[in-house]
Amino acid sequence: MKIRTILATGLAASVALALTACTGGGAPQGGGSADGEITGEITFQTWSLKNDKFTPYFEDVVAAFEKEHEGVKVNWIDQPAEGYEDKILQQAESGELPDVVNLPPEFAHELAGVGQLIDVKKESDIIDQYVEGGLEAYTFDGIEGTYAFPWYLGTELNYWNMALLEKGGITEAPKTVDEMLDAASALAKVGERTISGVPGPKTLQVLLTDQGAEYPFIVDGEFSFDTPEAVALVERYAELYKEGAVSPEALQNAGVANDNIDNFNKGTVAWTTAGPNYIDKNLAVNAPTLLPSVTVTSGFGNQPLFVQGISVSANSKNPAAALAFAEFVTDDENQIAFMKLAAGFFPGTVKANEDPSAFAEAAQNEQQKAATDFAAQQMATARVPGAPGSGYVDSMEGYAKQQIALAITGEISAKEALQKAQDYANENASE
Repeated sequence: MKIRTILATGLAASVALALTACTGGGAPQGGGSADGEITGEITFQTWSLKNDKFTPYFEDVVAAFEKEHEGVKVNWIDQPAEGYEDKILQQAESGELPDVVNLPPEFAHELAGVGQLIDVKKESDIIDQYVEGGLEAYTFDGIEGTYAFPWYLGTELNYWNMALLEKGGITEAPKTVDEMLDAASALAKVGERTISGVPGPKTLQVLLTDQGAEYPFIVDGEFSFDTPEAVALVERYAELYKEGAVSPEALQNAGVANDNIDNFNKGTVAWTTAGPNYIDKNLAVNAPTLLPSVTVTSGFGNQPLFVQGISVSANSKNPAAALAFAEFVTDDENQIAFMKLAAGFFPGTVKANEDPSAFAEAAQNEQQKAATDFAAQQMATARVPGAPGSGYVDSMEGYAKQQIALAITGEISAKEALQKAQDYANENASE
C-alpha cells in the first residue's frame, strides 16, 4: 500500500472551478455543523482498501460502531486506486459526497474552499488528541478551520553506509545537513560518493530548515523557490559535484521516483533518505550484503510528513453520526489496529505513537527497530513539505529536480534553475 498523492498537474484547480460552478460561488470557508443526535444512515468511503487484507478490519470497525450506536447504519464503500480524483469530483458535483471520506490534503483543500466539508477543529471535542503536523496538513491559508482527522502517516529517515563514511575518516553518522555536506567533501577526497539524489524544492525546504533558514515556498500567492539560501545550497551541491561527491546516477535519474534509494542499494553512495520500513522491506530484500554497513538516524530539519485523512461532508443528512464515526475510525485503538496491517505507516494520534511496538511489525534487523522508533518520535515534529493545499504536485517537483540537476553539473546557474522551477509551477498551477 502506498500513500496516495495527487499526480495530475492542474487537477486541483479544475476541481475548484467545477465545484465553484456547482455550488454557485465558493466562499473561502468550510461549512456544515455536526450538532444533533447520533443516529441515521451514513456512507463511509475509503481509497483502494477493499481487499483480503483490509476488508475484515473495516467490517469489524463498522460493526463495533453500529453496536455502540444502535440507531446508526454505516455503509462502507471503497473506490479503486485509479480515477479516485475524478470520482471525488463527480460525487461533489452531484451532491453525493460520502458522509465520511478518505481525502488527501489537496482534495480536502478544494472541497473545504467551497463549503463541502465540516470544520472538525470547530466541531470535534477531541481534536487536540491528533498529531499536530497532520492537522496542519488540513489547515489551509484563507480558509478558517481544519478539514480532516489525520489517519495514517508516513515520514522519511536518514540512512548511512558507514563502511563508506569510515573511508573518509567519519566514524559517526552525520546529524545535521552541514555535517552531511562536510562528510560528502571528505569522502570525495578518497574517491567515494555521498549524494544519492538531486534535491527538489520540497527537499530543499527540509535541508534549509536544518540550516536555520526559512524557505517560504509561496510568497504573495505564488510559488517562490529562488531564495538566496536555496541558491547557495544548490551551489554547494555543484561544488560537491566538481569534487566527485555526487553520484552520476543521481543526475541521470533526477525526478525518477525512488532513484536515490535504488542508487544507495548499489553500495556506491554513503547517504539516502527512505521510509521507516526500508531496512526490513527493501534493503534486506534487495541489497542484503549492505545490512551490516547501514545505520539509521532521524530526518533533518522539519522532517517530512506524508498524510491521509478522514473528512466529514458538510452536506451529510446525519452530521452527528458522521462526525462520531470519523472520530471512531481515527481513535487510538482503531488506528493502532489499522497500522498493524499498514506496515511502515504511523497513527494520526499522539498517544498511539507513544509505543510503536503496539502496531509495528517485529523487526527482523536491529536497525529496523531503531528506524521505527525514530519515525514514531518524528510524528511530533514532522510537517508536510512544500505548502499543503497549494496545488504543488509531483510533476512540478520532478521538473524542478531536472533543472537543479542541470545547475549541479554547471549547465545553468543555481538561480536560473530555481527560477525556472518556480515559473513552471506557477504557470501550471493556473491551468
